[in-house]
Amino acid sequence: MTTRFPATHAALLGIVLAISGFILWSAVSASTSLNNLVVVAPVAAVLGVLLPVILASALRKPAREDVGSGAWGDLLLLAGFSAFCLALTHVGFDVATFVFVWAGVVMSGGRGLWQPPLYAAVFTVVLVKGFGSLFPYPMLTLVF
Repeated sequence: MTTRFPATHAALLGIVLAISGFILWSAVSASTSLNNLVVVAPVAAVLGVLLPVILASALRKPAREDVGSGAWGDLLLLAGFSAFCLALTHVGFDVATFVFVWAGVVMSGGRGLWQPPLYAAVFTVVLVKGFGSLFPYPMLTLVF
């Protein structure tokens, strides 16, 4: 069976969109102050733009035969993101981000002994320092 866009991909995108929409609605309902929406609103806006772009891009590609392995990849990514969210409060934003990005780079085909951890380290430092400057309160971190 050929398909342009596997049902598992569509379900994953739907879950991401639904959860981000609920979080945005919940944050706006609680308070519309800048401190409350400093991360939630921009992330929701980026997701609101990226998801239709991803969908349009996937629908323009030719049909594929090998969609069976995509479900396992989606489930593994979802499980990894769940572990990342749980790790945020236990090992800190910096360590959780580093491990999640490193694993994501390797899952996406990143090879080499030093490139994936280097990319993860640079990305983590930029993210932790960037979010740290935006938040009016300290973030739980282990290293920084």
